[in-house]
Amino acid sequence: MSENQKRFKSVKTKAMVVGVALAVGLVAGIPMIVFGATKGITALLVIGIALVVIGFYGAPIALAQCSSIAAHGAVLAAIEDEGLGTVTMIGEHLGRNPKQVRASVDYLISHGQLKGYIVDAEGNIKRNDARAARDYVDVGKCPNCNAPLVLEDGELRCPYCGAIVRKKEGRNN
Repeated sequence: MSENQKRFKSVKTKAMVVGVALAVGLVAGIPMIVFGATKGITALLVIGIALVVIGFYGAPIALAQCSSIAAHGAVLAAIEDEGLGTVTMIGEHLGRNPKQVRASVDYLISHGQLKGYIVDAEGNIKRNDARAARDYVDVGKCPNCNAPLVLEDGELRCPYCGAIVRKKEGRNN
């Protein structure tokens, strides 16, 4: 299991624990209300009411969030385990709209669960080996997307949009 998948599993587990705890609080709060009201124990009554209200509203939201997180996990697995490299390929594989897949990839990258990857404007998902290997050279910003430029194999290029700012000497293009 990769580091990205471990981070993802941790987030998913925390979300599930919160959802289950809220659901249990909802169920536990009902007898607390009854017992607190019949025995005249105000603190128990108030705690029961709070658990029911928080569980009633919070459990569905938290559990729906778990479902959303699980959908992102399928995209993560398609990228890292199955080696699918484009938003379109992942969409076809998972039976999802490419826009949904792109949103999942963007979510995973922005939340640190897909470190070491970049996605370009065409939907190609690539390992960002230049930055991961610390080959990054602070030589300016890309004129197209304003991302930091890297020096790769004698070329000054943008790892995000793929623009080549300075070509290798002697190249015919």
